[in-house]
Amino acid sequence: MATAELPGLQPANDRIQPDDVQTFGPELEPRYTDEGAIKLVTEDAYRAQNFIDLKQWNLHWRESDVLYQSPRTTAQFEGSTVARANVSRFTVASHVNSLVPGMKSGIFYERPPFLIRPRPGQDQYTINAKSALYSALLDEIEFESSAEQGLEYMTTYGTCIYQGGWVTETEVQRKYVRKNAPLAVALPLQTKPEPVYTRESDEFEIEEPEITTNRPFLELCELGEVLVDPKFRQPNRLHKTKWLIRRTYPTFRDLEKFRENADYDIPSEEALKAYFFDHRQNAMPPSNVELQQTGNTSIHHAEDRNEITTADVLDHPIECLERWSQKHVYTILRVETGKCVVIRNKRHSFKCVPFFSANFWNIPNAFWGIGVGRLAGSDQRIEKGLVDALLDILSFACNPQYTRNRGANAPTQQIRTRLGGIVDVDVPPGQSVRDAFGIIEQPKVPPEVFAALQESRNSSTNTTGADEAFTQGSLPPKGGSSAARTATGAGGIIAANANKIQGPVGRFVRGVLIPFLDLLDDMVKQQMPVTEIRQILGDELGASYMLDMDDFFNANHKFECLAGVHLAAKKAMAQSLPLMIQILENPHLVEQLNAMGYMVDVKQIFLMFEEMSEWKNSRELIRPMTPQEKQQFAQASQTGAPAQQQELKGKLAQIAARHQAKSEEIDQQGEASVAHDLMLQAGEQAAAYTERKEMRNYEQQGVFTP
Repeated sequence: MATAELPGLQPANDRIQPDDVQTFGPELEPRYTDEGAIKLVTEDAYRAQNFIDLKQWNLHWRESDVLYQSPRTTAQFEGSTVARANVSRFTVASHVNSLVPGMKSGIFYERPPFLIRPRPGQDQYTINAKSALYSALLDEIEFESSAEQGLEYMTTYGTCIYQGGWVTETEVQRKYVRKNAPLAVALPLQTKPEPVYTRESDEFEIEEPEITTNRPFLELCELGEVLVDPKFRQPNRLHKTKWLIRRTYPTFRDLEKFRENADYDIPSEEALKAYFFDHRQNAMPPSNVELQQTGNTSIHHAEDRNEITTADVLDHPIECLERWSQKHVYTILRVETGKCVVIRNKRHSFKCVPFFSANFWNIPNAFWGIGVGRLAGSDQRIEKGLVDALLDILSFACNPQYTRNRGANAPTQQIRTRLGGIVDVDVPPGQSVRDAFGIIEQPKVPPEVFAALQESRNSSTNTTGADEAFTQGSLPPKGGSSAARTATGAGGIIAANANKIQGPVGRFVRGVLIPFLDLLDDMVKQQMPVTEIRQILGDELGASYMLDMDDFFNANHKFECLAGVHLAAKKAMAQSLPLMIQILENPHLVEQLNAMGYMVDVKQIFLMFEEMSEWKNSRELIRPMTPQEKQQFAQASQTGAPAQQQELKGKLAQIAARHQAKSEEIDQQGEASVAHDLMLQAGEQAAAYTERKEMRNYEQQGVFTP
């Protein structure tokens, strides 16, 4: 019986010929035919995979994986069946799980985790709309959860890789609709009728309309799944690579979803179904990278993606290789050994290769990075070896060795020591029982072991930055610096330690977050309908929000992320906010702003307070007025304006009357004071005149007067 074959099946073992490629001049990238695309993709995949195998990157990843899980093995003392100490140590896992939460909180300390910086002349309302739109899209694709998983990959293995893109899906959504509307009863003193619910109005029916959604996606790729150009040597800039290949294992159902994308040329459903049933056991074996990464049975992972884990033939995997360059994408299905079929050979619309990467530590002149698995792996081995050796020594004290006199104490069978047990011995003349049967002196634990253990722990924490100063915000009790005696010095030590992981956080932001936001902005402009944009903004900013789409599509801005490990930026913002409020309350400053055509937006100030205090109910607390509230406000303004003017005039008249009375009182007090002074002056003059008159009379009546 002949087996089913997919249409367009081509051999993949030939070399690329001149007829397989079409050139279009220096401005456009050459395009390969379907036959040439198969040869190109398979050959490049082989070369990139061979590079990873030769450089042993896969061995480093597997080593980090083993150290993270620290599986137990069986070891025995030589020449016996007694097991040696073999205790799992989780130094690498402990450091990873200490660093990742701190790095995640540093990236997502604000909502959204980015800032759009407008260019001069850009409308701020459009920027606010874009921030709300992209924040909602990131929430829909669960970007925070995906970023946390990527940070774990990056911290453990040294590198994390994401693929971004756009997907259009048509799905059936279930809605519940009332069969009958409730009755509306008009009541006195109410402008709106009151709804009255009945048994008929409380009955619902199910509707299942088909809804088409356009959304981005950001998917974390496993190590060994993405094969990068071996010449690429720019870490954290994977979107700038010349080419890369991603190996996946889609099923029949996955390929049917690809059929909704016009860029893919999927074989007919009948041919595809027949092929899966005729080749139900033809799943391709994994690559050497994946075998060495997941082939150890002592390491626990999900089953390999190429494995058949169900009897459902439509869920059996098939190997898919997708080669991305800056302009083109080629996708092939490797359906049989040496035979492939092309399902995509087109020029993509993205502004770059839609893949992003970030390293924990960079390696000069290399794309891949170093993670905690290699940085702290040696210290974990040292710690495990010392602890196991220490336990072996202590086990001698718990299970000591015995000696006995060979000649007279030859037992007929093996003697087992036990609690309360009695051993019969023959004591030679002139000797004691201790001479015939005794315990060998046991080895002592060298005190240097504990110093070596502490040194190993300090070395690993200092290398990765996962020490007490970062994870707990406190300094170690012993061996600390004298700078920690003051609050300023302690804060400086903690800040310096936090700066150790500022590098990985910054590389994740520059290598994944910011490039993906740039791609997201471009994809929304190209592929998202305006109706969906308005719908999302209506849900986020209110149904009455009006967006200038011309300004939206032509906006010129820049994405930024104020990632901080210890939230220093946010603390500075919170401290400067009260001072900013005081400055904006200055009436002279407000008058000058009004004269220049500006005003202070009180709502924005309130939103800044909410951002600092982490309140999330701004839409409920500050909301647009309803039509009824607007009407009431307009009526109150019209009727209240004359009354307010009359009240103001009355207050001004009262102030003028009080001022007049005060002025008259002051005048009266001044006149009385002047009169009093005049009376005193007149009295003094009258007294002086009387005195002079009396003196003249006395002189005239004297004895010497003739």
